[in-house]
Amino acid sequence: MSPPVRVRLAMTLAAWLVAFAVVMLLLALFGDLLAALPMAGRAAVISGVLVTVMVNLVMPRLAGLVNRWAASGPVTAPAGSATEPSDREPVHT
Repeated sequence: MSPPVRVRLAMTLAAWLVAFAVVMLLLALFGDLLAALPMAGRAAVISGVLVTVMVNLVMPRLAGLVNRWAASGPVTAPAGSATEPSDREPVHT
């Protein structure tokens, strides 16, 4: 698996796990209050809080951690391929 693909997969998995945890926390803390809202209202509140938390708090830190992890692993190209140094740099999202 090439390093950019590895970084993308790691970032996707990590972001999904954090998003799942945030939604579960919101439901555990505010589930009874949100139950009084119609489904669209619950979805609006949860997605609004989720996006705000993910964009402003989680993703900047998560991107740094995943990029450091990806950069620390050995980078090897398949035999016979010409890999430019820029291909080995971590992906910034």
